Amino acid sequence: MQIGAVIAEYNPFHKGHQWQLEQIKKQGISHVAVIMSPDFTQRGTPAVFPKRVRAQAALQNGADLILELPVCYACAGAQGFAFGAVQLVKAMGCVDFLAFGAEDADTMLLWQAADALEHPQVQLVLREKLAAGITFAKARELAVERVFGKEVSQVLQKPNNILGVEYLAQLTKKSSIQPLPISRIGNAHDGKPEEGFASASHIRSLILSGNWDEAREYLPQSVWEIYQQVIQNGETAWMQIGKRAVLSVLRRMSREQMAALPDVSEGIENRLYQAVRKSCGIEELYEQIKTKRYPLSRVRRLVLSAFLQIPSQMHKQVPPYLRVLAMNEKGREILGRMKQTATLPVSASLAKLEKISPQAAQFAKLEAECADQYRIFTERIFSCGSDYAGVCKN
Repeated sequence: MQIGAVIAEYNPFHKGHQWQLEQIKKQGISHVAVIMSPDFTQRGTPAVFPKRVRAQAALQNGADLILELPVCYACAGAQGFAFGAVQLVKAMGCVDFLAFGAEDADTMLLWQAADALEHPQVQLVLREKLAAGITFAKARELAVERVFGKEVSQVLQKPNNILGVEYLAQLTKKSSIQPLPISRIGNAHDGKPEEGFASASHIRSLILSGNWDEAREYLPQSVWEIYQQVIQNGETAWMQIGKRAVLSVLRRMSREQMAALPDVSEGIENRLYQAVRKSCGIEELYEQIKTKRYPLSRVRRLVLSAFLQIPSQMHKQVPPYLRVLAMNEKGREILGRMKQTATLPVSASLAKLEKISPQAAQFAKLEAECADQYRIFTERIFSCGSDYAGVCKN
């Protein structure tokens, strides 16, 4: 048994994801576990389809076991996202390879970039660049360029490379888990379709505009069949549907409460507080807050964290458990191995996991509350309690 792990959102699962899983299996990896984001994503938005639907789509197209990435990591920046996900991969205790998409699938170059991020001189230049008021991502890229040169810094210009570098930084070279970068093919991260493949963002835009026939071209047939049922049930979710609820929650928050949100620094809570009082819509709110220093992606995450009431330091804690969302027969074989190797409790039952410890109870409570809030953003509003449903099987 050779076990590979993938970290993903699958928002939505598409042909590019199917291709990636096929490439992983071609490397001799017999079993694939996926650490998947829950109902909310790193873009600061609800996922288009519920997590169990996305998990089922992945199971039918090459994944064997789906484990949930807790919402506090899923809605964090690249460092927090990578920290939580890689901690779960390590905690499985049986993973041989960590596979990830990259624009530059050069393991040595990615390791150079990961090492550069921790270099003391880079940290000094980073602080200097941040003082000039530019974004963290750009400041870090320029700092790496000054110390290590353009070839290494250019790795940090591309979104999948950036996440891959963050995974390596969390993995470290001492780990027994081998990195396996897989080249992206056919399309840019947010660009137009190429070679029959489209990015998840492009597919979401097609779905949002109601252009289902075109979106279908970029989805595996089995996935399209799953999504059709979900669409008919009114389970697709969009930020705009729940915008009034978001504004309502934020209008009731004090400056002090906003200051206690994740990734708040340099007085951004003051911009948020003032913007909430001026804005009459969610897009207007984003525009009021964002600056050159605070890009739209960070602003969206901040607003979502405020709505979901995610505690400020939660994404810096080591996860308290491994939660199973879905599995097939090979997934059961991975779980069988994990019974001997896992360093964290494993279960599909949130009710069982919340009893492990006070920390586990905090994580489980937030997860269940966020799952209930997700149903505010769906076409049809659903009742609470969905996160206590059982595991999906295929």
